[in-house]
Amino acid sequence: MDRIPSEDEILLRMMQGDESAFTTIYRHYHASLYIYLLRFCKIPSLAEDLVHDVFLKVWEIRERINPQLSFSGYLYRIARNHVIKTINKLATDQQLREQVFKLLDTADGPEQMVRTKEYEQLFKEALDKMPRQRLKVFQLCRQEGKSYDEVALELGISRNAVKKHMVLGMRFIYDYVHRHGDILLAVYIAQKIF
Repeated sequence: MDRIPSEDEILLRMMQGDESAFTTIYRHYHASLYIYLLRFCKIPSLAEDLVHDVFLKVWEIRERINPQLSFSGYLYRIARNHVIKTINKLATDQQLREQVFKLLDTADGPEQMVRTKEYEQLFKEALDKMPRQRLKVFQLCRQEGKSYDEVALELGISRNAVKKHMVLGMRFIYDYVHRHGDILLAVYIAQKIF
C-alpha cells in the first residue's frame, strides 16, 4: 500500500513547480478559503473569483513560501490582504463599484433589506463615535447640504478646518464600516459618502 505524502512534502513539490501538488493543495484549501472570503464579500461569484486570485498568487510566488512556517496561516494572510486590496479598489474604481452594485440589485428583497439595515446601523454607530465638532460639520455638510463656506461661518471656524473635518469624518466612517461590516457594506458606504 502506498504511503500518503504529508502536506509538507506536497508543498515542497509545489514549490518546485509540480502542478499536481498545486492541484492537491488547491482542492484541500478551496472550500475553507471560499467560506472565509464569502464572510467578507457576501457574493458567491466574487468570493470564488477572490479564491482563484489567491491561488494564482500562491502559484506565482511558490518559490518564496517558507516550508518552516504554517502554510494555512500564509494562505489566509494572502487572502486577507487580497480582500483589503479589493475593498480599496472598489472604493476608488467607479466602474467596478457599479458592477458590484448590479450584483447587489439582483439580490433578493429581504436580503437587500437586511443589508440596508446593517448599513444604517453601522453608519449610526460610526456617527455616534465621531468627535462632536466633526459630527456637527458632517451633519451640516452632508445631511443639511450646506457648503463649506456656510458651515465655516455658522461654526466660526475656517473653511480649511471644515474641509479637514469632512475628510477625516468620511475616512472614519468608511474605516469603521470596513472594520465592523463586510466588503459590500464598506463599498456601499463609500458610494454614499464620497
